Amino acid sequence: MRADRPSTTARLIAAATVFLSRDPRYRDLVPPGAAELCARFVSVEAVSRAPLSWAVWLAERATIPGLMLHFMLRKRFIEDTVRASLAAGCEQVVVVGAGFDTLAARLAAEFPQARFIEIDHPATQAAKRVAIDERRNLELIAANLAEERLQDALAGGAYRRDAPSVFVIEGLLMYLTDAQIAVLFAAIAELQRAPGTLVFTVMEPASDGRPRFHNATLRARYLAPSGRQALPLADGEMVLVAERIARP
Repeated sequence: MRADRPSTTARLIAAATVFLSRDPRYRDLVPPGAAELCARFVSVEAVSRAPLSWAVWLAERATIPGLMLHFMLRKRFIEDTVRASLAAGCEQVVVVGAGFDTLAARLAAEFPQARFIEIDHPATQAAKRVAIDERRNLELIAANLAEERLQDALAGGAYRRDAPSVFVIEGLLMYLTDAQIAVLFAAIAELQRAPGTLVFTVMEPASDGRPRFHNATLRARYLAPSGRQALPLADGEMVLVAERIARP
């Protein structure tokens, strides 16, 4: 990504959220308020006009059919996991590499007793600060994690190591080396001293070593109950949940 602007992936997923919210086949799958926030994050009106929006769908079909729907169901699964943790007593949610995700901004209003922290590149956080109404329990931390340790990014802020927490890492690990992933997970293990949850996405590599989509649960959980299991949905990325239990 360029240092002076949010990443292309962040803008793409934000635009996809808006597109899906306007399509009667998918709009109920978009969490309430998500499309409105995404529209503030990026200028989507130009690409929402019919000719260009169809061009986006055609481009998806030529690459990975069902990719935008996969993005939305992935977010639904992560949100369900975070909500379950909050209901079980989680006191803080940390979204690492948040992009234009709306989870923390939306849930901060709904769960004022919990703390929500986002960490992402300064260019992305600058755009979000303009669009989000500030709340006492929502902190946007600007940090380039390619150059700064997660522990340092969270130092001096609202994060508490002794509080039950959820860490969310969505759509990030595919861009990191094995060594960088090991450093990130070690940092979370150090930071997360209390019982907590880690929810993250990972792509299973194909036989040639490249990442590939391979997903088996989102269709059954979110599409089949409403009879939409035949909708195109990208397969290959898994959403994993790890729990840290209290130590004796």
